[in-house]
Amino acid sequence: MMLRLVSVIRSISASALVLICLQTPDVMATALGPGIVAKPACESEMSFGGDSGHTHEDKCADGGEVNKPPGSFFQDKSRSKQVGYGPKLKYRVEYFRQCEPALMQALGCDANPDPPCADGSYPLLRLIYAINGPRKGQQVGTDSYCSREPSVEIPGAELDVAQVTPERFRELPILASTIISQPKSFSLRNGHAHMYAESKTQNFNVTIFDQNVRIRALPISYGWAYGDGTSQRLGFPGEPATAHGFDKPTSTSHVYKETGDFGVGLSTRFRGEYSTEGGPWTPIPGVANVPSEQITMSVWRTKKILVAESCNRGSGAPGCASLFHE
Repeated sequence: MMLRLVSVIRSISASALVLICLQTPDVMATALGPGIVAKPACESEMSFGGDSGHTHEDKCADGGEVNKPPGSFFQDKSRSKQVGYGPKLKYRVEYFRQCEPALMQALGCDANPDPPCADGSYPLLRLIYAINGPRKGQQVGTDSYCSREPSVEIPGAELDVAQVTPERFRELPILASTIISQPKSFSLRNGHAHMYAESKTQNFNVTIFDQNVRIRALPISYGWAYGDGTSQRLGFPGEPATAHGFDKPTSTSHVYKETGDFGVGLSTRFRGEYSTEGGPWTPIPGVANVPSEQITMSVWRTKKILVAESCNRGSGAPGCASLFHE
């Protein structure tokens, strides 16, 4: 009886399984319908593949399905664990035995390219996965050892700490400074209009990559725009001036040369710092400029008049109708 050789290739993981079946012409000629051929039944088979490249012999299961040989890696789940690194960074550690000597015949451990340990066993393969941080879910480390497990070294772990970028810092709802004037929204031409800023350090709690991050914004400088075309930037906010007179300057006062209503603006620069999971405070590059709501400064003029008569003698006496006139 003539025998026909048929090769069937199936994919198992990253390796190829090649089946070589011995079949009779009668089996192959059986038809189920137009274009449909019955699946042949294997009397015997050989497979070459798996992770180790070992050759196996096996029988087909019912229905012509092939009994696939097991892989050559055995997961030791009992040794899986989680480790912490730095400020509450979490990593999962899994262990795999590259080849079990007791399973050498079934797994083909003799084809393992790694040399065995001194006791004849094969090394443990250790894989480390990030649980949180920017590399969450990724494999971040791998090594192997024989008897004594080395310390856990995680390359790039310092980069897994949640960091605050300048863009993220500027997106925070930082409260603007408040503009205060004394007296309120009023000054005299050629007088010293006293203004200062009220601001404070602000704190925020955010979550980045499952990590708790504290951020604080600290005011560092104040840019004033007085509405008359002049401006200046100061490194301090100023302070209240009790019993302030227009004839006395202050560290944050401004002199208007003309009368009128002027819109006074202020932009406060904040620098930032952040702390991840209670770690040290780290500066954030750059600053955030936060504009304040404008106020209107009304500037009046003064006119000196010598008055010798009282208004009781007549309403037309100087100063009785108005002190300000053209």
